[in-house]
Amino acid sequence: MSEDVFRWVITIAVFLAVVAFALQAFVVFAMYRVTKTTQDKLLPVVEALTPILATVRRLVDENSTKFSQMTTEATQIVKTLHEHVDRLGEVVKEASDRARAQVARIDGALDVTIEQVQQASENVRSAILKPVKQVDGIMHGIRAALSVVAHSRRESVDQATQDEEMFI
Repeated sequence: MSEDVFRWVITIAVFLAVVAFALQAFVVFAMYRVTKTTQDKLLPVVEALTPILATVRRLVDENSTKFSQMTTEATQIVKTLHEHVDRLGEVVKEASDRARAQVARIDGALDVTIEQVQQASENVRSAILKPVKQVDGIMHGIRAALSVVAHSRRESVDQATQDEEMFI
């Protein structure tokens, strides 16, 4: 690189450094103005909050023992509630187990009862149907006898033998 080009490059670099420095100075000045404006706006708010914060600090200092006592009592109440819930859970589990056992007993008793009712029903049915069948058989016999007597015809031996052979 020639000496003239080198000087121009150095000159441009120095000029860029000056511009960057001026830009930084402008940004710092702008930040100062924004900070000053924000401070001016927040100062009245801080002055208004200072008495409130002092009152809150005083209330906390005066009532810190009460707060700790309330916290302790709340902790005890939660523990007591937890114990009661545990006991209630045990009682509910025990009642559920008992109810389950009772339902099983009732189910078994119902099964036995239903079986006995079915057996009794079968016995009654057979006790009623057996005499009815016998009476029906007697009635058929009487009808057949009356039919034979009314028609006064006697079947031949060949016919009877043929009927027996068909039956077999």
